[in-house]
Amino acid sequence: MRKFIAPTLDAAKAKAKRAFGDRAVIIAVRNLPSGDIEVSASDKPEPVAPLARAEPTFGDAARRSMEEKAARPSAGARLNDALEQRYAENALSRLTGTLVRGGKKDGAPPSVTLTDKSAGELADLLTAHGVGAHLLAALVEGARNSRIHEDLYRLETAFTEAFTYAPIQFSPSSPIMLVGATGAGKSSSAAKLAAQAMAKDGTAFIMTADAGRAGAVDQLRTYADNLRADFFIVETPFDVDEALKMNKPRGAVLLDTPGVSPFDAGDLAALKSFREAANAEPVLVLPASGDAAEFQEMAAAFKEFGARRMIITKFDAAKRVGAALNAAFANGLALAHYSESAFISEGLLPASPEFLARRLLATRPGKMG
Repeated sequence: MRKFIAPTLDAAKAKAKRAFGDRAVIIAVRNLPSGDIEVSASDKPEPVAPLARAEPTFGDAARRSMEEKAARPSAGARLNDALEQRYAENALSRLTGTLVRGGKKDGAPPSVTLTDKSAGELADLLTAHGVGAHLLAALVEGARNSRIHEDLYRLETAFTEAFTYAPIQFSPSSPIMLVGATGAGKSSSAAKLAAQAMAKDGTAFIMTADAGRAGAVDQLRTYADNLRADFFIVETPFDVDEALKMNKPRGAVLLDTPGVSPFDAGDLAALKSFREAANAEPVLVLPASGDAAEFQEMAAAFKEFGARRMIITKFDAAKRVGAALNAAFANGLALAHYSESAFISEGLLPASPEFLARRLLATRPGKMG
């Protein structure tokens, strides 16, 4: 069974017919919060009567858990309130240690020697971008290892030594789950990743759990239609499991999630249930510019959740880009991709030290030394 979404019922049925031909059988029709129509269709005849199945045996705890999930409302701001009962007691406590320790950002910053002119001018450039004391020290010291005494090469060397770079490699066995706050650019990043996968392998499988935000489904559906990528709305973890089992995707698998607070136990618990259903790697999406302290705490929380890589978005809309870099450095997150365009066709750039060096220098013309 597959689900097809369109503005009208006839259009959704037409999609099903294109997919299954004359064998298409409409199983169910549902009105979505976005105003679209979702049609569930199959190329197998619907049985006249339900097939008899043995009743599965569950322990009491598992049965109660399943009953809670079946009774829960549609996804909204907290995704899945029923799951909060299962995880809320320890969700925030798991974050406490990381948030209190704060990774590399705690303690006095290492001393930086600025006696030479080039180091001083580099420090001025980085400070203007909002680069924090710990990252500043690492970059200034890293720049001293450059074999070429030229601005761009020194800064490239500095970024090479300060960060790990790990662009996403697509595999159906390694689904990618994009997490972060509302407005970070998760949906557009999912579409851009899907475009890259389609260009490489001709296939991409996009799911969105962001059914509660106005326009979110329509936005990503438009992206998917333009890319000719498979697209599914997954309001519950069970929808994720069903979509993957029914369709058995052969290429990139991408799960877009609602913007949540990693400090809210209910949001975090719901997000965990989606991650487990997809068996996905969470990748943090963070804008280039913002509140530095909040970004660091957010990155620490999502790292505790399981994120090991970060996509930095909105380079095109930011003057100072130190906040996201500080967050990644303070928490040891690898850089995966950058976005410097709102256009899906222009895609995501693989993370590299060269881009960062050129980006910072471009906003501060002139020699560093």
